Amino acid sequence: MRRILEGIRKNLEEFIEQRDDLLMLVSCTDDDAAIALKAVRDVEQANGTDVFLLFADEFTTPEAFASVTVASFREQRTLASDWLAERGREPLPSLPEKLANENLPPVERLARALVFARSLVPKNRGNRLVWGMFPQRIADRRAYLDLVSAFAPSRGLKPWMPGVRMIFRDQQDTATFMPGLARTPRVRVRALDVSQAAIQAALSEEVADEGLPQEQRMQALLSSALLDYAHGRAEAALKALWVLLGYYQETDNAAMQGLVLNTIGDVYHRAGALDQAQHWYECAVPPAARSKVPVILRTVAGNLGTVAFKKGQFGLAEQLYDSVDQLAGYGLDPEGKAQALEWRGLSQERQQAHARAIESWEAAATISRTIGLPGFLHANLSHLVRAYEAVGRSDRLTAVRAELRQVEGQRGQT
Repeated sequence: MRRILEGIRKNLEEFIEQRDDLLMLVSCTDDDAAIALKAVRDVEQANGTDVFLLFADEFTTPEAFASVTVASFREQRTLASDWLAERGREPLPSLPEKLANENLPPVERLARALVFARSLVPKNRGNRLVWGMFPQRIADRRAYLDLVSAFAPSRGLKPWMPGVRMIFRDQQDTATFMPGLARTPRVRVRALDVSQAAIQAALSEEVADEGLPQEQRMQALLSSALLDYAHGRAEAALKALWVLLGYYQETDNAAMQGLVLNTIGDVYHRAGALDQAQHWYECAVPPAARSKVPVILRTVAGNLGTVAFKKGQFGLAEQLYDSVDQLAGYGLDPEGKAQALEWRGLSQERQQAHARAIESWEAAATISRTIGLPGFLHANLSHLVRAYEAVGRSDRLTAVRAELRQVEGQRGQT
């Protein structure tokens, strides 16, 4: 993933620095639009001379897109002026009144906004205006690319173009969908491929690159192993995890040893091999404890509790979820605490320890009410109904049922 992002950032930086092309199209899926925008923001952070104006509103119609862009531009101008005023400097000029005219054609409104933005950039200092439009969703692609095409220098350069770099985000396969735009002089197209296959290939290259630091290569191998695990490639995941375990044992990295051993347990757990999963989770406990990283130990203990519950070892599961509850408390994780208490109660219920189960679920319900966890509150109230029925507590049963109906009503409204 790092290599993919570095590749697109390098393409963006090279485009901004060159002098031949005006417009760059970054093609990617709607799901990856945020990644493309982040890459541009990363370039902006590293760039100390140019002015970046970035817009990420979705495209529905050209008119709506122009209006929301002008509104966003006005907001960015206000923020910049406030920043200058706080430092005793002259504020930026207000946007031209014509930009507010929604009767203007969308292309003209955007062109006027861009020309005005270019006028704000200091002249003769080598500063450039980078105008980036990265709609997170494109509802009408043909209308969107027609709008983009209006800014392509198909009829030669215009006076406002020097010192400007325009970056537009498009969906995949721009050259196929609109070949004329892709072939326009001074327009370049770059694809951002964040598919599973592309990520896997990039990670494999990083792992094999002996010029990189060993720690970076191992991080890439871990990412590759997690990707294999996520997509059910157990054999490939385990092969990488054994290598990682040896490396982190050699470097005496207790936290990473705990993480890797826990992941090995996850692989066996997903395969239904509960005895092996339990063994590897248990192996993860000593390094996890030695690492003094609460979230790792909490994760391992929670996984051990889940396996114990599935194996019918309810007494052990109760003890483990009690540990998870305490660790979540130390880590200031109320949601994790509520979940641990719920499962501690379920383990106690299986032992017919209804009084202890009620105590666990009441505590979980209290947390859920306090911090606003309606899903957890509904689950624990449902458990409490069952428990109060079992012990014959009609007084509490009436109150819990009433609250449960109220929660269900609120959930139905949302």
